[in-house]
Amino acid sequence: MDWVSTLSVLATVTSFATQFVGLEICFRIVQRGNSNDVSPAPFIVFFVSACVWLKYGLMMSLSNVVLTSSLGAVLQFLYICVYYLYTNKKHSFHRLSLFGVGMLFTPLFYVNYFEYQPDLATRNLGLYCCVLSIMCYASPLATVADVIKYQSTESISFPLCFMNFLCAVEWALYGLAIKDKYVTFPNALGGLLGVAQFVLFCIYGFKKRKLKLTPTALA
Repeated sequence: MDWVSTLSVLATVTSFATQFVGLEICFRIVQRGNSNDVSPAPFIVFFVSACVWLKYGLMMSLSNVVLTSSLGAVLQFLYICVYYLYTNKKHSFHRLSLFGVGMLFTPLFYVNYFEYQPDLATRNLGLYCCVLSIMCYASPLATVADVIKYQSTESISFPLCFMNFLCAVEWALYGLAIKDKYVTFPNALGGLLGVAQFVLFCIYGFKKRKLKLTPTALA
């Protein structure tokens, strides 16, 4: 097995593992009986990203991208369902979900019904995938204002941050290996965003907040 294939397998396995990190967040929600300290943004953004990357993987015949995106889409949908059952802010959740639906179907309609040049459709969808990936890597920072305000990282999942960072580095290296800038760029930036999240843990540690955390604007 050459090093490119090794990177592909490693990135795929890590992506599989990363998808299951959401279980820790869901268990925390179920245990507390509410989702007040958790933003739905990561779940929704990851779901949209997985679906769009699945389409890109199919268009580019990238089997590892198809596999990881398929699993990601299924798991993120289940996580969204758990979040919805326990959230007290369903009206805000509906608005955010509607925004997510628009983010998902707009590019899919474009590549399926409005762009008849495969190369151009693939390029534009790849650019959109880049944007979504960056949003995914940045999504744990949705509660950064609360982290700073309460000097607590309780609202950020460290396992998710760590796995996102590891996954980003591996996919960035794989993108370099296959010379696919749409895989390389967002994941390289994702690695930098992961470092930013680690900085928050270095500053505030793993302390529990002393005051009750009010839901974020996205919750």
